[in-house]
Amino acid sequence: MEKENLENLNKNDCLALTIRKEHRLIVANKAVKRTIIISVKTILAAICLTLLNIFV
Repeated sequence: MEKENLENLNKNDCLALTIRKEHRLIVANKAVKRTIIISVKTILAAICLTLLNIFV
């Protein structure tokens, strides 16, 4: 009986750690994607402003 409870506890801990790891990877992936998108938008805005300053 004690061994079964210990095995179930270990399975639950393992599942919780797996979910926690996956969640952290998802959050990190979203942060990287968002950073890249913001950087690209900033670069495009800088290029547009530079072109406007050249022609105006």
